[in-house]
Amino acid sequence: MNKNDVLEIYDEDYAQKYNQRFLLNERSKNNADFEQETINKLLSEIGEGAKWLDVACGTGYFLSCFPEIERAGLDISPAMLKVAKQANPDALFVQGDYRDKRPQWEEKWDFVSCMWWAYCYVESLSQLEIVVENFADWTSERGICFLPVCEPEEIGTGKLKLPYIYTNSGNLGGYGGSIQFEGVIWSWIDEESGRKHLNLLAPQVEYMVNLFKKHFEQVEVIEYSSFGEGQRKAIVARSKRQKETLETKIAVESESTGLFSSFSKIIRGGNWWLYKIPPLLAIAYAEIILMELPVIQSILTVLALLFSISSLAAYGHIVNDIFDIEVDERVSKNNSMAQFSSWQRLLLCILFAATGFVLPILMNFGTWAIILLGINYLLPTIYSAPPLRLKERGIWGVISDTAGAHAIPTLIFAATFLHLSTIPQPESIILTIAATAWSFCAGIRGILLHQLWDRENDLKSGVKTLVTSLDVEKVRFWISYIIFPIEILLLSLLVLVISRFAPILLVFFILYLLLKTINIKLALANAFEPAPTRKANVALHDFYEVWLPLALITLLSIREPLFLILLLLHIILFYPSIKQRITDLVQLMVSGFKGLTNLVKFTNEYEQKVDFLPTNQQNQQGLEKLQVQLHTSQTEFTKLNSHLQQTQEQLEQIQAKFQQTQGELQQSQSQLHTSQTELVQSQSDLQQTQEQSEQIQAQLRQTEKELAESQSQLHISQTELVQLKSYLQQTQGVERVMSYYRSRIASNPDDIQLYHQALTIKPDDVQISLQLGNALVRQNRFDDAIATYQTVLQFHPDNFEIHLELAKALEKEKKWDEAIASYQCAIELNPDYSWSHKHLGDILAERGQIDEASFFYRHALQLQPRIL
Repeated sequence: MNKNDVLEIYDEDYAQKYNQRFLLNERSKNNADFEQETINKLLSEIGEGAKWLDVACGTGYFLSCFPEIERAGLDISPAMLKVAKQANPDALFVQGDYRDKRPQWEEKWDFVSCMWWAYCYVESLSQLEIVVENFADWTSERGICFLPVCEPEEIGTGKLKLPYIYTNSGNLGGYGGSIQFEGVIWSWIDEESGRKHLNLLAPQVEYMVNLFKKHFEQVEVIEYSSFGEGQRKAIVARSKRQKETLETKIAVESESTGLFSSFSKIIRGGNWWLYKIPPLLAIAYAEIILMELPVIQSILTVLALLFSISSLAAYGHIVNDIFDIEVDERVSKNNSMAQFSSWQRLLLCILFAATGFVLPILMNFGTWAIILLGINYLLPTIYSAPPLRLKERGIWGVISDTAGAHAIPTLIFAATFLHLSTIPQPESIILTIAATAWSFCAGIRGILLHQLWDRENDLKSGVKTLVTSLDVEKVRFWISYIIFPIEILLLSLLVLVISRFAPILLVFFILYLLLKTINIKLALANAFEPAPTRKANVALHDFYEVWLPLALITLLSIREPLFLILLLLHIILFYPSIKQRITDLVQLMVSGFKGLTNLVKFTNEYEQKVDFLPTNQQNQQGLEKLQVQLHTSQTEFTKLNSHLQQTQEQLEQIQAKFQQTQGELQQSQSQLHTSQTELVQSQSDLQQTQEQSEQIQAQLRQTEKELAESQSQLHISQTELVQLKSYLQQTQGVERVMSYYRSRIASNPDDIQLYHQALTIKPDDVQISLQLGNALVRQNRFDDAIATYQTVLQFHPDNFEIHLELAKALEKEKKWDEAIASYQCAIELNPDYSWSHKHLGDILAERGQIDEASFFYRHALQLQPRIL
């Protein structure tokens, strides 16, 4: 449909009734709920900080279900956008056509959706290709595209059966080939509103999948839960392909950025760089403040620690991915290590292990720091690798991950700076203890939240974690009422220790808490939830990852200007998270200022209205107002008393739960003892396994000996076979023997060995060689087929059929230049064979050489008018 027809349908009256009629009624609610659940899972898969663009967003219904996500909507109808803005006051909405290019949106959105079959309103398949290309352009590198599809069968509630490709086309003149039904054109006459949705396009699902595969590596079709007639489907596209361009790529900076992006994907830098490194740097900056170390020495030490701990983090994630390849395949999850061979994976592990140790040893970080670094390399190994694989051993997995990702790296940083000081100050030791304990608690909360958010995927793939074996609410209780309060106490102790040497930090910490309180009161963000059930910004992590390290390095720069180098480097390295947190802070302050302005404006208007009233009337109204306020105060007092009683009851419940938790802790200790016993048993089993392995090796040696004897016998048999063939040639003649093989091949056309036996007798036989090449093509052994055709060409270089079959095989292997050359040879030898011209035209068209392709297409049509 054209733009004006669409705008005429989707006016204000239609927009106001849309949700209730098409989304919230009995027929549609189940589908809408399924789509909302699917969107929730996909946003969780993308992770923290996801940005969502809903194309043809309509009334913004789905966007309003996720107020915590940064989101935007694009729609052609101003009336629909008006409703969407009312439902999503904090979202961005743009009026426009989804067929238009928007360069400013390229690679901007982590999640791109298009609901309600909106793509059906395009006027042609070529326009649909542009729309899908736009979806891909707007999707970020890590992004996902989600599109519920209008399948022709769904229009007919499952009764319309239309194949995508129909090969039995003999009824159309008997010319052979196949027919492809890309889709159907349909219209819907809305009798209730009198509106006509005319000439809508419904492509086949296979056609839509092929469109998306041009832009995404992974494209899957998911089916809705069955709620009635028909079966709805949706496309989920992941792993965006790099967009190819004909422009010359000579910018060195662009090339280096691309290499860095690929490198970051391999080591999963996005999972730890912005979240785990800054808190460690905060401890380093704090140690420098306490010890008053030399500037140059401090900067070099921080940079060396940053390089070493980054190598350690990369090693940990690579090892984890290596041993998670099979698990990730079961749930269709991307794994960066799956693309590498075993020796390449081993080489990466050795590389990052070596780079992690080189600077600490060369710069003499001290014995304790290097020992801790070695332990830290061991932990992710036993966390991921069998037979221990602690990640699937409940509480051991939580402890090992927390120690390896948070506590021990903190100790490494602290131990390094303590080694630089001749006589460590007591405050530095207290800081080390407080920082380690704090990082351990923060890490415990982090890994439990990670397991909580991944619980559904872990259950599907059979991965056993602590959270999969426990009740979700029990885990959330532990996090909210035990771990998180201890974490806050340790953080306060850490700030107090540093504040003895930098009092301004305490002021900054109090100001941060005040702003957080205002944030919660104004409801400008999620509630201060220590244990959210789905992926969200984790409470206090903005302070750990941005504000604390930034405040400390700023203090260092004020005291010693040379530290500005480190401040600038810190901002550059962690710019994305700093930018995001500053943006959130500015939005908070602007919203708070607007609220205060509105309050002052309301007060002034109220005073003006009161001053306008006559004196007696004003007194009477003042008395009535006072009575209302008194009644209100009494009501609030009653509510407050009720809340106090409820609070006391909740406190008693918390005490009971705390006692219950103590009992569970004792039970956990008992389980720990049991686990130790199981570990001893596992060691015994391992010893037995080693003995069995030695027995298997002995059997293997015996098998190798028997194999050598079999090979010797085979050699003797082959020699006898050669002699037998020689005898047959002498007695029966070559052609008689070849006739025998031709009859055998006719009965067994896919027996490759028969072809080779025949060619040993007559290597230049054209028919046998062609049949061998065709058999190899049928078995998808294109390289072997190509070699066969090239060999027989040495005997018969002017054979047109051999050149043609060679060209077809090269085309299947996408060896375009060689295929073109072979087709040209075939055409020179037999210029009247139309299919050679047609095939050559196909390749040239695929490569964008339209003029040359047209030339060969015309020749093909001249020779066979209906070939296309």
